[in-house]
Amino acid sequence: MPRAIGANCRLLMLPEITYGTAPGSNWRRMPFLSCDLGAEQPLLDADVIGVGSNRDPAAPFLDTVTVAGQAVVPVDLINIGHWLRLLLGAPTTTGTTNFIHTFGSGAASLPSNAMEIGYPDVPSFDVCTGVRADTLEMDFTPTGAATATFGLLGQGSVRTGATSGGTPTSAAYTAFNKAQGSITRSSVALAQVTGARLTYANGMEAVRTIRADRRVEGVDPGIARCTGQITVRFENTTLLAQAQAGNAAEFAMAFTIDANRSLTITLHEVYLALAKTPVEGPAGVEASFDFRAAFNPTATRMMTAVLRNQQAGTEYA
Repeated sequence: MPRAIGANCRLLMLPEITYGTAPGSNWRRMPFLSCDLGAEQPLLDADVIGVGSNRDPAAPFLDTVTVAGQAVVPVDLINIGHWLRLLLGAPTTTGTTNFIHTFGSGAASLPSNAMEIGYPDVPSFDVCTGVRADTLEMDFTPTGAATATFGLLGQGSVRTGATSGGTPTSAAYTAFNKAQGSITRSSVALAQVTGARLTYANGMEAVRTIRADRRVEGVDPGIARCTGQITVRFENTTLLAQAQAGNAAEFAMAFTIDANRSLTITLHEVYLALAKTPVEGPAGVEASFDFRAAFNPTATRMMTAVLRNQQAGTEYA
């Protein structure tokens, strides 16, 4: 019997109509780099005295089920929109040939997806339902592949010997890379940036109730937060002055192929922590500014993600 290898594994995903219930139609096959989403059910010790005739323990028992994990995916032109929908909710879409999909933070309710991690060599197929995206982590550097890490929480998991995905569909794959990245501050290109990191969190809470199946009742969103760090060569005092004054500015981080193919994440009100400018030898001096984003009344949200591609809005509805 062949052993499971990552190269043959596949990840299928599709939005749920009813929370916790896997859809019956053909699912989407998603490109990914790694995924450890799955169910865990720990064993707890039963420290009961007087069961046996010696100091050996009684049988342990199973605790509640936790479905959690991370998916590391490429930032690509079409498929990243499905992940953004899971994180932020369905977008507002405009355009007829070249489409602009606008995702916003702070939605009152968020969708759930069913996801299947398939190991066809075994065969074994793990269907996780009630999956919601809690976190997004992205980093911006001068070189390398553009990737995103999504933290996921789900309700249940069922393993079977056959796929539940029907005949999967897939989208054309066009990847962004970090060399296509840019960062602006108040709509002006920010110079001398050597790296940046962004972390968005929905503040998801797993709601545990008394259930016969030992699953969580659901996963509810809390206060959204966006934090990160920007590292620059110390060439001017623009960021230092902002941090000292305690003022806010709008920052945008983007990957751009051309005018009609791009992903831009805009943080409408960003506050910077004061940073040191350490001298660590004869090389250049760098400063790393931690940041936090906040709700902006003009934009009516904290963060906006705009995906420009040639995919109709019904794809992310």
